[in-house]
Amino acid sequence: MGIELVITLIGALLSMTVGGIASTDPIRKIFNILTRKKDAEPEKSYSERLAELTVSLTDASEQVDTVLAELSQVAQEKEQAVLKLATRLSKLEGREVELKERVATLQNVPLPVAEHFAKIVGSGEKRSAKRDYMLFGAGVVVSTSVAIVLKLVGLG
Repeated sequence: MGIELVITLIGALLSMTVGGIASTDPIRKIFNILTRKKDAEPEKSYSERLAELTVSLTDASEQVDTVLAELSQVAQEKEQAVLKLATRLSKLEGREVELKERVATLQNVPLPVAEHFAKIVGSGEKRSAKRDYMLFGAGVVVSTSVAIVLKLVGLG
């Protein structure tokens, strides 16, 4: 245990000493010169960095303003859509009440009245079906006659 502890302490002291030496200005300058690339830009002054940061902050602020304007526009459009839906909903609710009243009224109609109404409508439908068949047949006869006449005349 004694030798391991001594080696650990020597390693820690050596690491601390080398780190302290490496953090001194002359060593840092030498390190920077050795590690700096030939095409690397020289370090900018505080005012130049501050100017660049100001420009960057201005651009970011303009972008935020643009996004906020778009969000405001979308919110207004959604508000208008909600108002339109609310108006339509109130109209549909009124129509629902009206239809419920009509259904209630029709439910109170006596059954014989409904049967009589069905007979009246049914006979009218039968008559109109017969009339439709007669008109269709007449149309076939007339169109065939016209085709024959045109064929005889030489136009068809």
